[in-house]
Amino acid sequence: MAMGCDPAMLTARDLYVLERLRRDWPPLTEEWSALLDRKLLAARLPAERRTPADLAMIDARVSFRCASGLTDTRTLCLPGSYAPGSAFLSVTTFYGLALLGLREGQAIAFARPEGRRDWVVLEKVLFQPAAMPDLSHAAVPSARPAFRLIAGGLEERAFTPANENGPRTGPGPSAA
Repeated sequence: MAMGCDPAMLTARDLYVLERLRRDWPPLTEEWSALLDRKLLAARLPAERRTPADLAMIDARVSFRCASGLTDTRTLCLPGSYAPGSAFLSVTTFYGLALLGLREGQAIAFARPEGRRDWVVLEKVLFQPAAMPDLSHAAVPSARPAFRLIAGGLEERAFTPANENGPRTGPGPSAA
C-alpha cells in the first residue's frame, strides 16, 4: 500500500476517543494535531459490521515497524493507562495515533516536530478484544443433560459427617 494515502478505519469507540482528544486534550504539537485531524477524517466501521481481526484499535496488542528500523510490540491504550517504558503505547503518542485504524500490512507517513518525515507499518495484530469469538451463537448440543434431579431421591441414604481425620470421632485434626 502506498504510504501517501490514509488507510484507516475507526471503530465507534476509537472515533469517540479521538473526538474527545481533539476537544479536551491540549495539542501536543502542530504535527500531532495534523495527524489527529487526518485520523478524524478516516473511514468509519459501520456499527453492524463485525470488527476485522487485523484492525488496530484501542486495547489491541500490535506488532509494528517504523522508519528508524525499530520493531516493537505494544498494546494501544488510552492516555491514562500509559506508562513510559511499559508494554502500552498511548494514542497520544505519534506511533500510537498513527497505528490506530490501520490493518495488517498497512502503513502511514506523517510529519514529526523536528522537521522530518516518519512512517509506521502495522505488521500484525496479536490480540484484539473485539475479535473474540462470539459465544452467544455457538453450537449448543441438542442432547439433554446426562443427569436428572429427583425430589427426595437421597432420603434413604444416611450421611455421617466427617471431621478432618476422617469419619471416626476424636479431638480433631492431629498436629503435624
